[in-house]
Amino acid sequence: MSVELTKVLKGLRYEIYSGLRLPRERLVETELAEAYSVSRMMIRRALNQLTQEGLVRLEPYRGASVAEISLANIHEKYHIAAMLEGYAAKLATKRLNSEDLEALAQNLEQQKQLQVEDVQQWQGCNRQFHRLLNYKCGSARLVEMIKENARFTSYWFIVLSAPGRISANIGEHEQILRALRRGENEEARHMVERHLLKAAEYLVNFLKKNIPIGLWREGP
Repeated sequence: MSVELTKVLKGLRYEIYSGLRLPRERLVETELAEAYSVSRMMIRRALNQLTQEGLVRLEPYRGASVAEISLANIHEKYHIAAMLEGYAAKLATKRLNSEDLEALAQNLEQQKQLQVEDVQQWQGCNRQFHRLLNYKCGSARLVEMIKENARFTSYWFIVLSAPGRISANIGEHEQILRALRRGENEEARHMVERHLLKAAEYLVNFLKKNIPIGLWREGP
């Protein structure tokens, strides 16, 4: 995959998942080509790829638009993430040394120091917290599977902008870290799984209540 195509895909995924581009919003090739400083052919390739991922709809004579949000897909991705990352936490528990635990503690302290409106900065810390833990599992294949399913942060900006969500996530990270410090691998697994499953439940309910009917669908 070329550098240009990777840049466009990464940018459009971010815009869609963060809520900067809403469902049914038209994606005009000429405008996107100018915005990303690439050819229309490159934009067309990117839109085809995003169509396969379920993020974009291509309709004859109407062009491309952002697809409606699939609650079933979100539910599935979070549940897969919960199983994979929960198992990674179980494996990592016995492999974490004092430096690793300190790095997780410092990351958690950074999360607490951020202001509630610093959603993007907090999400960066959140990703790093999970990445620090996942990479200590000792299984390259498991890490690769987690990365392949990395869209579990779908629509994070929409959700984390809601009052109280960041503090709730920080509290759950604290519970995970306590289990890791005690070396309780099954407890760490349970905490990570519950953390992600709760996120899935909240996200689906939030989207149903706050996104207009017609912009989301129950099925895939």
